Amino acid sequence: MNPCKLKEPKVINNALLEKCVQEQGPKGEAGRLAQIEKVPLEEVPQIRLEFLNILRIDHLWVLTSLTKLNLNNNLIEKIENLETLVHLVELNLSFNKISKIENLDELANLEKLSFYDNEIEVLENMDFLTKLTVFSIGRNKIAELENVLYLRQFSNLKCLNMVQNPCSETEDFRLFIAAFLPHLVYYEYKLIYDMERELGQEIFGSKLRQLLESEEREREARMQIDKEIADAALHASSFVEYLNTHHLFDSLFLNDDDGKHLLLIEDAKDFYDEYEEQFLALCMQIFENGQEQYRLRTDEIDQFMKCVEDAQTSNQQESIKHMEVFIEQKAEVFYKIKGIQKLLNNNEITYEEFIDKCDVLVLEYDKLLHDIWKALMKLELELYEQMEEVNQTFEQSITELVNQFIESSQGYFSQIRDLEVSYAENIGDLALKFQTNATLSEEIVVPEILKPIMSDKDALHNSLATSHDVHMQIIDAREDTLSGNARDWLEDLIDNLMKNEVKRNRGKILEINHFLDIQREEFDDLNAEYAPEPEEVASAD
Repeated sequence: MNPCKLKEPKVINNALLEKCVQEQGPKGEAGRLAQIEKVPLEEVPQIRLEFLNILRIDHLWVLTSLTKLNLNNNLIEKIENLETLVHLVELNLSFNKISKIENLDELANLEKLSFYDNEIEVLENMDFLTKLTVFSIGRNKIAELENVLYLRQFSNLKCLNMVQNPCSETEDFRLFIAAFLPHLVYYEYKLIYDMERELGQEIFGSKLRQLLESEEREREARMQIDKEIADAALHASSFVEYLNTHHLFDSLFLNDDDGKHLLLIEDAKDFYDEYEEQFLALCMQIFENGQEQYRLRTDEIDQFMKCVEDAQTSNQQESIKHMEVFIEQKAEVFYKIKGIQKLLNNNEITYEEFIDKCDVLVLEYDKLLHDIWKALMKLELELYEQMEEVNQTFEQSITELVNQFIESSQGYFSQIRDLEVSYAENIGDLALKFQTNATLSEEIVVPEILKPIMSDKDALHNSLATSHDVHMQIIDAREDTLSGNARDWLEDLIDNLMKNEVKRNRGKILEINHFLDIQREEFDDLNAEYAPEPEEVASAD
């Protein structure tokens, strides 16, 4: 029985996957060999799980090489558990019961996607599918034309099918598609002609112009946001990201509805504008101070690195000089060994004399090795102690710079808190005066949105206090973030200095010992090559 044609409800598991891989694999002799070898699931490039009454997408994480997945004609209600299929190029979920597009963010390589005959009402959550080329969403429940506009972001989209959706039944829908999706080549698998696009642009010209203007404003806004994010990343090294913008000030009122409502009181906007101007000026002072302090820290680090580099270079040059002297002395010893071997071969000395001379040379070479080891280790110890002293001096200097920056920033934040206190007092006095006058005079109209705040004095006091507390918490949090980031950076820097020096020192010691091991091995090899066995000498005699 064909395992991929069974009608009872199924769950996806290894057994089902293996059966379908086998059923959909090559036929004949190639199929027989494939069945014997059993292609690992992680190497399967494509699979069809059709007409199986599958209720839930699951257990596909094993198919890590999958590029094509067909799950059509099942009972699936939710898109899930596809995040590991990052190589997927084609996905077919047609003829299911899916009501929401979701959980596709990891499928960035997807080019073909079909949700034909489902229960989807909104096009959404597809923003990361930038390679999407073919999209079928026919026979769903999409009613609003705005969903078509969502597809404008997919510049690679060439083929679209939205047949038998409520929105597609509207008059001139094909022309709407042609006008608003300029990159599209085929709709309902039929070529979109230039005349259709031109006619669509003529019919929907007003709406299209409004959309283009709106998109241009959104594009400029995104560019500004992207620039701020990029600047923030750049300024993060100076710990003052976003402080050259309105970001901190705007965050004070972002979730402070009562604080925004109180600005409806006459003259309140004047206090707000003055507060904003002074607040931003102080933020800019923190920012500029942060940039200047960053330059000072960078200069200090550059000087430190140059000092370290110079010390290490000088130490390395001294080490090379000692090693060059050792190499010359080693060559002399090796030459002597070869010389006495020649004397022995010419019977100019006895074997015992040869051994005696070799022993002298062994002692001489051992002394050379010991001397070079002492010289190199002495240089390394001197460098290590020098680095300790340099690191300590640098640590003191950089710590002082960071502390100066934090202290100066705290002074600016203290001024910002004073501004907030002054603003809160001014708004409080104004609000109380407004509440009193509104109570005494029916001519003063209280805006509907202010009535809950102005209902009684307790409500107003609570609102003012809450607004002020929120503002102070945000200011305090930004100061803590600045100080915390600066201290964390300093701690990491100093910690890495110590770790890197210890690592360098250990590596150098290993390098020295490795060098000596090689010299010993070369000497032992030379001895083995040139030292004859006593039997050879006796035989020669």
